[in-house]
Amino acid sequence: MRAFSRTLQIFHGEYFVVDEPWRAPLEAAGIAAGKKWMRAVGDQLVSYSPATRCFRHRLSDQRTVYFKRYVYKKSHWLEFWMRAGKAGVEVFAYQHLAKLGIPTLEPVAYGEYRRFGMLLGTFIVTVELPNAVELRKFAVKTWYLMPEPQRSEVYREIAQKLVGQLRRAHAAGFFHHDLKWRNILIQEDESGYTPVWIDAPRADVKRLRRKRGVMVDLSGLARMGMSVLSVYARMRFICQYLGRERKPGDAKRLFLQVAAHLSRRPPKPVQLPDRTQAVPALPEGPK
Repeated sequence: MRAFSRTLQIFHGEYFVVDEPWRAPLEAAGIAAGKKWMRAVGDQLVSYSPATRCFRHRLSDQRTVYFKRYVYKKSHWLEFWMRAGKAGVEVFAYQHLAKLGIPTLEPVAYGEYRRFGMLLGTFIVTVELPNAVELRKFAVKTWYLMPEPQRSEVYREIAQKLVGQLRRAHAAGFFHHDLKWRNILIQEDESGYTPVWIDAPRADVKRLRRKRGVMVDLSGLARMGMSVLSVYARMRFICQYLGRERKPGDAKRLFLQVAAHLSRRPPKPVQLPDRTQAVPALPEGPK
């Protein structure tokens, strides 16, 4: 797909772009030019909101994609007047992350329909990642139930990779602006566990006001971290993020700033499973 910028793609009419190898199977699924995509559905509805529907769909060539479409009511047409819609921002974000070497989704189709700058609908199609699960689900259903020392080793591996990705993104001025645990996938392969950034309709590249972007991204990560990780682990993450070039007191100051930012809208506690149920019973000794 051609390179995207975080700007308006078309002022009036339909804009539709698709990678050529995906054109025929997507057309067979109803994702084609002519506004047909505004009514298209998939095999499984995985998430929805009043304006959004996201479907998981197995195409005719057996490849699996996620089709997310936004179709707005007339009363909301001015919400994205003369500015990029959410799907367009996601395409921009995924392409920018790929350039930075940060694992993310592959967009293969995108479209929008506007009427004199007003956004009526837009969509994005991304390729499914194998062996990937939301970090939130992975943490509660898999990682939290791991025995030691495996649990600590897996946490260090994921945290180290995530910190590296975060430092690289912020150094380039890229900010996700919604970096919650549900917007990060954990993909497992022969090399281990890798964080994958997804769902970025608010992402942006900034030259100024970077401090706010840092605070929003770190606070997004800390929302669930407060329920799952110890204070020591969260402080260590901040220290790793700041790196060895940090000055005395920088880590504590940033840690408290993140806590203050979260206090404006405190996160809900996460219900964690009982670890004792995951520990196999020891075999009984001879009687």
